[in-house]
Amino acid sequence: MFAALLMVCAAQAETKHGAASAPDAGPAPAVRIVVAPLGYIAPSPVYLSFRLGLVSLDFIDDQHLLFTFHSNGLMERIPDDPADDDDQVIHADVLDIASGKVLRQADWRMHDREAYLWALRDGRFLVRQRNSLFLTDSSLELRPYLIFDTDLEAIEISPGRELMLIELKKILAPPQGESAGDAQSSAVPSLFSSSSVRQTRTEMLLLRPGERNVLMQGLVRNPMNLPLLDDGYLDVEEGGRPKQWLVRKELIDKTSQEVGEVSSSCTPELVPLNEKVALAEGCPLNGGDGNAVSALSLANGILWQSLWQSKYIWPTFDFAGNGSRFAYESLEMNHQVGTMDAFGEGDVVAQPVGVFDTETGKLELVRNASPILSGGHNFALSADGLRFAILREGAIEVYNLPAAPADEPNKTTNEAKK
Repeated sequence: MFAALLMVCAAQAETKHGAASAPDAGPAPAVRIVVAPLGYIAPSPVYLSFRLGLVSLDFIDDQHLLFTFHSNGLMERIPDDPADDDDQVIHADVLDIASGKVLRQADWRMHDREAYLWALRDGRFLVRQRNSLFLTDSSLELRPYLIFDTDLEAIEISPGRELMLIELKKILAPPQGESAGDAQSSAVPSLFSSSSVRQTRTEMLLLRPGERNVLMQGLVRNPMNLPLLDDGYLDVEEGGRPKQWLVRKELIDKTSQEVGEVSSSCTPELVPLNEKVALAEGCPLNGGDGNAVSALSLANGILWQSLWQSKYIWPTFDFAGNGSRFAYESLEMNHQVGTMDAFGEGDVVAQPVGVFDTETGKLELVRNASPILSGGHNFALSADGLRFAILREGAIEVYNLPAAPADEPNKTTNEAKK
């Protein structure tokens, strides 16, 4: 799912389980902050298939990083702690990029190994402890935000960090004869409707990060990814011709806008890159391996296209706050992988991360992250898109990037080599 990286990765030495690779082509890092003195210990590769939340790396601003990671050690027992808790301590460091010094640090106790931190705007972060959400910043103080009495199943943040989706486990007990859809509150518009009543559903809430007012809500059968924008979300439906798919913008004010069409022999998945551009990942029209990827301007049609190979799986994104660039990470396998195919620790070759120009699809930089982590977040883009950080070969490497091109649509086709 990330074959565009092959153009650069083919010249690199392959690695296994985070072992050191040959030097990469391209610029050297402007800064390297060695992580062993911070107390970081790489997890065993046997955890690769578990997708555990064990590390995060984010820019606070262009001069400071927030680096958090699992800290080994004994923990004090909590009376009456639920038996299914899987507690861990997450150590958090605020790092000065220029000097590599730790400016502030804290330890947070988590009650599971799931995702626990999301970057917001202006150096703020959302932190999850079990079913409670907190806000923090460079102070590392956890300020209570939202507390739920049911399981938090997923959290998503829009690329512009202006809209948040919270998914909760919902136990329904509607009166006899009343559907789950009728039981929803009429105070806010509904995201989805359903005529089928199930006792357990997923409740979806849309709200502004840091605020408590629910903008939209709805019930679905299972947790799902919603392609978030700052003012709503994207949806896809069959177009008027075979293998054509219509992309629509569904806005919080309940209006809907048609934004374009993409070609695919299967239903494409949508990933907004900023408020103007979204990736549509589908199937090649003439069959074959790989994924047909189109960058769709929400105003001006297709910007660029590519064929991404299926030996790249479990992709993760990060976005520059100004929308100029995006970074895309995935696991590189030693063979093509189908949706339902199993794989083992020995099948994972590397974890490439590429930085792309959003408007043109140009690959600005690619590096292999190490250790290889299937969960968490071991890379980051600064808000202005001019700095890229990655956990790599025992250090946090920070790269300075050239200024992005002017914001002008540039239709190109970028066919990745097989």
